[in-house]
Order: sequence, then structure tokens, then C-alpha cells
Amino acid sequence: MKQLSATLEDYLGVVLRFQREKRFARVSDIASALGVAKSAVTAALQSLGSKALINYQPYEPVTLTPEGEQQAEEILLRHRIILDFLEDVLAIQPKEAETIACEMEHAIHAAAPERFVCFLAFIRTRSGRGQTWLKEFQHFTKSGAKGRTCRECIREYLRAARNEMGEAQA
Repeated sequence: MKQLSATLEDYLGVVLRFQREKRFARVSDIASALGVAKSAVTAALQSLGSKALINYQPYEPVTLTPEGEQQAEEILLRHRIILDFLEDVLAIQPKEAETIACEMEHAIHAAAPERFVCFLAFIRTRSGRGQTWLKEFQHFTKSGAKGRTCRECIREYLRAARNEMGEAQA
């Protein structure tokens, strides 16, 4: 898999979405979807074309190469995994979760989404038992527990973590 910038990953993902919808993408479609100028799209497509991830010729429809399609699918899957974790486990509202997932997907190490999937699968295999503690956690994030708010617990955790860091350095 070729290393791409976050921006080029976004372009690859958008091309895949359009390719699935109508078998190709156009510069104007991509510009509109990403809210950027056509000239920026052209530069990005030239870069992706030079990496053999898309089939690009000026004024022609854009399609993914097999390697580009595979890489784009991995990018979109990574996004979906992070989004599911944020929404299903952390109970973050969909719009906010989408924004966070877009930022995280480019910065997260490959091992983390694998663990997210493992954790999500684990929860689903627990039927009632897994859902009970997950619902308790989600309730805790909204209402706190035992007379303490989530914010108070966070401050307590951070205080303890800082103390442990200070002891480790000593």
C-alpha cells in the first residue's frame, strides 16, 4: 500500500464513492464533494495518477486502478471502524463522530482499528452481558455515577496519571 497524505486519502475515498454510484468520477464532482477548487482536484488527481492509483486524463472520467480501489476501500473501512467505535461504544453523536473519525482515520496506527474491530466484535458476542455494561458506561458519560459526574472522574483519573508519570520520572 502506497503512503499517501491525508488529503490524497480523502480524494481516493471520494473517487471510490463516485465510482460505486456511477462507475466514474469527474473533476467537478470531486471538487463539489470536497469543497475545493477544480485546480486543486486536478493537482491531486495528477499525483494519484503518477502513483498508479487512478486512471486520469484531463477532461476524461476518473476511475480507480485495482490497486487504487483496494487502497480506497481500506481507507473507507478504517473510517467506518472508527465511526462505529465512536458512536457504538463512546456514544458520541453521529455528526460529531463523523468529524472526529475524519480526523482520526489519517493519524491512527494500523493496529488500533484492528483492536477496535476486535472490541466491537467482542461486545456483539456478549449479547445481554456486553450490552449491560456498555449501556452503564454510556449512562455514566451522561449522568455520572455514585454522586460524581463524568468530569469529576476524568479529573481524578488525570490527577492519578500525572502522579504516576511524576513517580516514574523520579
